[in-house]
Amino acid sequence: MEDSLHELMRGADLDKVLSRAPLDERGLAPWASERMAAEDMPRNEAIHRSRLNQTFAYQILAGTRHASRDKLIQLAFGMRLDIPDTSELLERGGVCRLRPDCRRDLIVAYALHHGMGVEQCDDLLWEHGERTIMPGKPRGDRHSQDRPQ
Repeated sequence: MEDSLHELMRGADLDKVLSRAPLDERGLAPWASERMAAEDMPRNEAIHRSRLNQTFAYQILAGTRHASRDKLIQLAFGMRLDIPDTSELLERGGVCRLRPDCRRDLIVAYALHHGMGVEQCDDLLWEHGERTIMPGKPRGDRHSQDRPQ
């Protein structure tokens, strides 16, 4: 994508750029399904780890409900995505990618990179004075099942 944009900015012919561009216009649901299949991850396992309401999570993954950015971040933790794939999931869900100029997003990225669960990420956000991902939920303890051993 970046290369295609740079070509256009240098004055390249639109039709030539379009013919060579690696276009991928899948929505969130098919992208997430393919991603979980590639990792041999059962959908119910990702949903359980995300701590999302089960019915709501299934609706997101079926493409019948749209989710807020925080709910998509929860899903990313459930799917154990890395930073680039989390940004991809967010963008396909119609919200802003993780931003390197946002303190809260940097904390989320740190937690993703270190294999933490969503509850441990909430702990980090809380400790750094940022809004948690799961507001109204009790914060996870430091010995949660999602913490890497």
